[in-house]
Amino acid sequence: MIEKLTGILDTLLQNSVILDVQGVGYGVQVSAKTLTELPPVGQKVSLWIEHILRQDHQQLCGFYGWEERHCFQALLNVQGVGVRVALAILSALTPDELKIAIARQDRLALTQAEGVGAKIAGRIVLELKDKLLTGAATSTADVVLPSPSMEDVVAGLISLGYSRAEASTALSKTLKDNPTHTAPEVLIRLSLQKLAKAS
Repeated sequence: MIEKLTGILDTLLQNSVILDVQGVGYGVQVSAKTLTELPPVGQKVSLWIEHILRQDHQQLCGFYGWEERHCFQALLNVQGVGVRVALAILSALTPDELKIAIARQDRLALTQAEGVGAKIAGRIVLELKDKLLTGAATSTADVVLPSPSMEDVVAGLISLGYSRAEASTALSKTLKDNPTHTAPEVLIRLSLQKLAKAS
C-alpha cells in the first residue's frame, strides 16, 4: 500500500494532480483545500496518500496534511460516503471545521459540500461524533466549542478576518489557559495574542 509520495508537482488539474516520482507520474485526487496548499508546478512536494483498492480499479487520494487524511478515512467509513463525497466535504470544510460541525451536530454546515444532503449529513454526525473527535492524531481537546455567551467572542474574531475554525481554536486555548476570564473584550484580546503567535 502506498502511504506517502514525494516528488515533483508535474500537473495541476481541477480535482487532481500528477506527481512525478522518479520519472513515474502518479495521478492523485485531492481536495480543494489541499490544492491551495500546493507549491507551484515544478516544485517538490510530499502528499499523504490513501491508496484505495477496488476489484476493478485503484485510486490514489492525496492530502497535504495528515489530519485531513485522517478525516478522509473516517468519512469513508460512513455508509453512503464515497471518495467523491468525502473529498467534497474536505473541500468545503477544514478538518477543524468538520470536527466542530460534528460536535455541534451542525448538519447544515455539512450540506455545504457538493453531494451531501440532509440524510448523509445526519449519518456523518451520528457515526463520527465519537470516532472522529476522540481518534484523531492531533488532539481535539484544544477545539472547545464556544457556549452561546462565547459566540460574541468568536464573531468578533471572525470580523477581524479570521476563519471560524481559527477563532474557535484560539478561544478554546485562551479559555484553557485563563479559566477565570469571562469578559468578551478580554477574551478577544488574549485570543488575538495567540493568533498573532501562531501566524
